[in-house]
Amino acid sequence: MWMMMGTLGLVACVWLTFGWYTIGNAKRRVKGGLFSLSLICLFAPLLLVKLGEQYGFFGVQIGLITLFGLLAGAFFFVALGWTGRPAKVRKVRTLSEDPDLF
Repeated sequence: MWMMMGTLGLVACVWLTFGWYTIGNAKRRVKGGLFSLSLICLFAPLLLVKLGEQYGFFGVQIGLITLFGLLAGAFFFVALGWTGRPAKVRKVRTLSEDPDLF
């Protein structure tokens, strides 16, 4: 039980620190989130096997809960960065600016 609370607390602290690091920088959020997703997908099977060998079924449960927290945070930061990026502004011509439109 204590191990699960410790790992969840560590995951929460990591995502809070990453959020503070990326305040006001949407590009950094997207890049960091995609990098986190790639590392999570690469090393998650190794983590689950190691925890299963060391702690049994309880270790697999802790690993899956931690994995879910990491994936949720990474997707959250990718989505947050994607929606927070600056939009491309199009020049809209109006009749008052260009009377030859009509």
